[in-house]
Amino acid sequence: MERLLVVSAILPVHITKENGDISVKVSPGGLVTALKQVLQNKKAVWIGWAGVDRVSPKIREVIHLEGKKEGFLLYPVALTREERENFFDGFSNGIIWPLFHTFQAYARFQPEYWKAYVSVNRKFAGLIKKVVSKNDFIWVHDYHFFLLPEYLKKAGVKNKTAFFLHIPFPPPEMFFKIPWRVDMLRGLLEYDLIGFHTFIDRKNFLECVSELTPVKNVNSEKPVVQIKYKNRRIKVGVFPISIDFDRYNHLAQNAKKPDHRTKIILGIDRLDYTKGLVQKLKAYRYFLEKYPQYHCKVKLVQAVAPNIKKLPEYDRLKVEFEHLVSEINGTFGTDRWTPVHYIYGRIPEEKLIGYYRYADICWVNSVKDGMNLVGKEYAASNIDETGVLLLSEFAGAATEIGEYTLLVNPYDIEGTASAIYRALTMPQKEKKSRMKQLRDHIRRYNIKWWGNCILQTAFGKKIEDFPFMENEIPLHETL
Repeated sequence: MERLLVVSAILPVHITKENGDISVKVSPGGLVTALKQVLQNKKAVWIGWAGVDRVSPKIREVIHLEGKKEGFLLYPVALTREERENFFDGFSNGIIWPLFHTFQAYARFQPEYWKAYVSVNRKFAGLIKKVVSKNDFIWVHDYHFFLLPEYLKKAGVKNKTAFFLHIPFPPPEMFFKIPWRVDMLRGLLEYDLIGFHTFIDRKNFLECVSELTPVKNVNSEKPVVQIKYKNRRIKVGVFPISIDFDRYNHLAQNAKKPDHRTKIILGIDRLDYTKGLVQKLKAYRYFLEKYPQYHCKVKLVQAVAPNIKKLPEYDRLKVEFEHLVSEINGTFGTDRWTPVHYIYGRIPEEKLIGYYRYADICWVNSVKDGMNLVGKEYAASNIDETGVLLLSEFAGAATEIGEYTLLVNPYDIEGTASAIYRALTMPQKEKKSRMKQLRDHIRRYNIKWWGNCILQTAFGKKIEDFPFMENEIPLHETL
């Protein structure tokens, strides 16, 4: 029997303990959401951290039962507090995340971070070895696991592996600042398939690899190319991630219209310096200055979800962002109009779908993003086809769906303000044409298409080829 083993840094359920009580929450984040959509209907074993430093039999049983509700066999990896701090906050989010998003100033190259990164990759390999069967296929996700296939092979695991990077891959001049860059590249090249969102990401990766081994087809327009390394052939592909179009389209049918009497510009972001939040407010302020005729007629509804990464950069960003919100509302607001409706926290799904369906503009202003799925969710929910997507040219989505949107440069305050005006004054016929084409594209290239492209390229399989298997590894045999 063949199973699909999915590996990610966190499981779809998160365990917390307080006063001896165990509580379960849904793990946040786009990666978990995307994987749950593509792997629904009990088709995978899922390995990751579940929020605890010790997995007791009781916690393991809770995770196991919650996983079955979600449709997965979940196997938790235990991480100590020191491992979490140095692996997550340290190497993953304190080095890879800022550098891969071109924020070099935030990178902190501490030797203990690298040691933790190595240790945790080894720990994951140890659990995978206990869970995997010889006919299983291993699908690994994101920047936490560049070294994993090397340790799997050292442990005697010979199964086929696929890797997908959910964030951008930087150009050589940025990547080579990492002291352990060669070890990271050699680790990645142990996968059988390496996948990226965009051709630019793949080009950057191949240019980095060319420092280790001759590489052809760096600028190839083919979705999948092959490179040779140590007498092995490795597939390197471009697979832009997507969403469950049918789900959002269906939910929007009964969505309630938000109680706003103005035109709505919608922003849905996580608190992160990559999202262009400060630049967004500066552009909106300039728009209000340049186009006073829209005072009391338009409102920026901006939701900002807290970041699970506990880093000082995010605290400073929150202070600066909220200061700008207060400044704009204080300068332009009236007794009956608040220019910025700021929501700190995650909007409940039912309310979010309502905003998606009825917002006049959805504004994605990332200064750097792997893909960003907010625009796709907005289009899938915009069933009346009356909205306009304002999309940063630095989001990965711009390379895929940019022609159906209004592209903006987040650093161009005046140009972005003009784009807002153009979106608000766009003829209805043009709006409908753009949105219809955008929705047709996302409907065709949905999350199932993405998953099947990767699995077929890597393993010659589709999601449907991995039925749920009851013959699981006994819980007491895992870590």
